[in-house]
Amino acid sequence: GGRGGGAEERAVAEAVSRHLLRQGAGVLSRLRKHSDAWPFDAPVDPVAHECRDYYTIVTSPMDLGTVSSKLASGQYPSFWHFVSDVQTTFDNAMLYNPPTHPIHKKASRLASLFRERASRLLSPVANTLSGYAADPWPVACAHVLRSLLLREGSWPFLEPVDAHALGIPDYHEVIKRPMDLGTVARTLQEGRYPHAGEMAFEVRLVVENAMMYNPAGHEVHRLAKRLGEAFDQQWGEVCRVLDARSDAEEEE
Repeated sequence: GGRGGGAEERAVAEAVSRHLLRQGAGVLSRLRKHSDAWPFDAPVDPVAHECRDYYTIVTSPMDLGTVSSKLASGQYPSFWHFVSDVQTTFDNAMLYNPPTHPIHKKASRLASLFRERASRLLSPVANTLSGYAADPWPVACAHVLRSLLLREGSWPFLEPVDAHALGIPDYHEVIKRPMDLGTVARTLQEGRYPHAGEMAFEVRLVVENAMMYNPAGHEVHRLAKRLGEAFDQQWGEVCRVLDARSDAEEEE
C-alpha cells in the first residue's frame, strides 16, 4: 500500500511477466520439435501449399517461427501477447482446414498441449509438489475469484456473452474461445481444474477477449483492463504465499 504501491505492483508484475516469457520460450522450443508441428513453423505460402484463398480467409496470419523470433527480439510486452500469438497460429489452421483434415487435427492436438503447458507455468510451485493431499490452491483460487466477482466493474464479465441480445453478430467470429467469470467459478466449484494455473489462464482469457473485441476507448475495454490488473496483483500474492508455505513444509 501507501504511496508508490502502484509502481511497486507494476514492477512485480513486469518481473513476473519477464520470468513467464523466459519459461514460455522453453515451452515453445519443445512444441516446435513435436512431430505434429512442422506445418506451423513458417508463414503459409499460398502458391507452394496450393491454398490461394488462404489470406482471404485467415486475416491474422501467425506461425511458430515468427513467434520464436518475436520472443528472441523482446517484442512481446507480456506473456499474454505471446500466448495469444501461439493460439492464433493453431486457430488459423483450424479455421482454414475442415475438422477431418490432418492439419486441423494436428493443430487441435498442439493447441491443447500448449494450453496445458502454458497454464502450468502460471501455477505456484506448491501445486507441483507431490503428496499435496490437502492442497490449499482451490481455496486460494476461490478467494481471488470471489473478490473479482464482487468488484464494482465486473458486471460485463459475469455470464457468457449473448451476442444476439447485445446485437454483436460478429462476436464469435472475432472471439474464438469465449469465457466468463461465472463459468470459471462453476468449473472451480465442480473441481474440474487440474491445477491453479488453469484457472488463472481462463480468468485472463475473460480479460483478453473483452480487450480484443472492444476498442480502447470503450467502457468494457477499460473495465477489463482494470479487472486484469486487479487479478494479476492478487494472483502474484497467492503464488508468493503458496510458494512460501511449500518451502516451509519442505524444510520441516
